[in-house]
Amino acid sequence: MRSSFLAIVLAATTSFAAGTPLVGAGVGNADSLVSEGTKLYNQKKYARAGELFLQANRASPSTLPTYLQLARSVLAAKQISRACYVYRVYLKAAPESPDRKKAQAESEQCERQARTAKGQPPDLSQKYVETRAAFYAALDQNAVVGPGSAYEQLSTLVKDGYLSPDLGDMAAKLGAAALSKADEIHKAALANEKMSLERLRSARPLYQVAADVGATPADQKARTAFLDGLAALQEKDFKKAEALFTEASRADSANTEYVFYQGLSLVQGGDRAGALKVLDTRLKEDPRTRVLRAAHALGNSPEDGAAELERLLFSTRYPPEK
Repeated sequence: MRSSFLAIVLAATTSFAAGTPLVGAGVGNADSLVSEGTKLYNQKKYARAGELFLQANRASPSTLPTYLQLARSVLAAKQISRACYVYRVYLKAAPESPDRKKAQAESEQCERQARTAKGQPPDLSQKYVETRAAFYAALDQNAVVGPGSAYEQLSTLVKDGYLSPDLGDMAAKLGAAALSKADEIHKAALANEKMSLERLRSARPLYQVAADVGATPADQKARTAFLDGLAALQEKDFKKAEALFTEASRADSANTEYVFYQGLSLVQGGDRAGALKVLDTRLKEDPRTRVLRAAHALGNSPEDGAAELERLLFSTRYPPEK
């Protein structure tokens, strides 16, 4: 029969596909979760209190009192072996805690109960050791996402109920690795390096993994939309590309290259007038805008084109003084 503690774990960690916060602020506000969990514990709703303390632990693995609150909730919910595990984690992590003496006594009582308790979940301690080792091995190989990746190993640890302050450090390292790989793709794209659709699209899950472990950059939305826009441009889906570049430029107005690509997608989609309107708004003096202006004028009439080309050549040879 499935234990209620396992049900708690599953309820708190329903899905571990990319896009599900695992560790950090994305899980929730730790203080608010602890406050609500405490209220439920005082109302003797121990199972629900345990869910919230578990979430609070994921949100802030370095906050040691949460472990003790979780251990007491789980013990009160009659999940003896899991309570003993949480007590052990707390005692190892908090050698100087003023609550240590009382927690030690509670832990010893829990261990005595565990010897005769029935229907308890299996001890996963050895699996935790193996999965944790696999996480660091994958990280050393820069395998951030995909089968056998560091993200998959961390997801497994969270799903299996692993508890430790080092979960925060693991999340930080994974987030840094994911951001590094994603930002490398973004930087190369801005430098006009030729990239495959596969590489362009590999950035989105990397940015998502970073968000799932609490390492969300302020411009993640803009960068993801920009790279997706480049992929749509390669596929000649100009309308989709224009929408994505517009999204990117709105999310990060300081990056005018997003505006240029918004204009480029309109040009390639056959709307030169629309492209010129966009570029004139944000990139009026950019040489690429001047070239487009001349090309557009030439399409209107030879006279307009000649006049615009003359202005372009004159401004190139005699640029305005700064």
